[in-house]
Amino acid sequence: MELHYNVFGCFREPREDVELAKDAIEAGFDGIWIGDHFLPWIDSRPYTHHPWPWFGTLMSEIPDVPVGTSVTCPMLRYRPPILAQMIGTLDNMFPGRLHLGGGTGEALNEAHFVDGEWPDWGTRAGMLIETIDLLRDLWNSAEYVAHDGEYFTYDGIKLYTRPKEPIDVHWAAWGPQSCRAAGEYADHLLTATSPENIAENIVPNFETGLERAGRSLADADVTTEMFVNVGDPEALVAEIRDRGEYIPDESELDTPDPRAVQAVADERLAEMSDEEIRETNSITDDTDEVVAELERYEEAGVDRVLVGSTSGDPRATIETFADDVIPHFSE
Repeated sequence: MELHYNVFGCFREPREDVELAKDAIEAGFDGIWIGDHFLPWIDSRPYTHHPWPWFGTLMSEIPDVPVGTSVTCPMLRYRPPILAQMIGTLDNMFPGRLHLGGGTGEALNEAHFVDGEWPDWGTRAGMLIETIDLLRDLWNSAEYVAHDGEYFTYDGIKLYTRPKEPIDVHWAAWGPQSCRAAGEYADHLLTATSPENIAENIVPNFETGLERAGRSLADADVTTEMFVNVGDPEALVAEIRDRGEYIPDESELDTPDPRAVQAVADERLAEMSDEEIRETNSITDDTDEVVAELERYEEAGVDRVLVGSTSGDPRATIETFADDVIPHFSE
């Protein structure tokens, strides 16, 4: 199982995240991932980097390691051909390193760029399927592409700077329909949930989708995000409360304003015990707890974990992984 580092792109200035990524790779992490937000999930998060120019700097300063987005909605805020061009250009310069985590989008990032009503999940899923096909056509074709789909129409477009290697697409999925779509239409699956849910629901539905596409789990990866915050639990819980650092559940996916999501987050935090906050954010001063949780993910069928810190000193977590966690999974 691979251990990658997620800088998130919302807690520090872009340059600081480049330096943090360098430290993570030096510590032994296998790759670097970042979010792709126009607005942050909650108003207390101070930054939202644009990932694509950030990748240009990162990949030029850190050779060889893979990078990816967790996640990009490739078809509402972005026009698919322009995104295809950005990704194609990066892979042309840094072949074989870029992973596209793709999802159906949240209102806080995308609704501001949609004419009319915010589309429901089924419509956005259909748009994502069509967009993946269009991206692949543009990346792979040396000829002009004409696309006449349900959601997008383009006549006579072509990427003159194309990627040198295939671009793996990781569909961000939680529910059963989304997991099946990931297997049927994307290359891999990306999620953020418990080992138990991955084993009982995510992987079986993903496998069903893979079978529809004539593939199997041997052809695909399952990736999950995982918070890890190493430090003094009492201090880190207090920091979480002070900053209002909490992401509500899927009930807020259709809320377009981070200030409104923050209000819900503050209410939920006020209702939570310190122990609930500690568990939700994987706050610990015990390395064995981290190793045990990662082992549960591995047993559930996870191939790659994106580790990221939301409180405290992220380098304390990185150092813990370097000393005690990465060696355990390298044996």
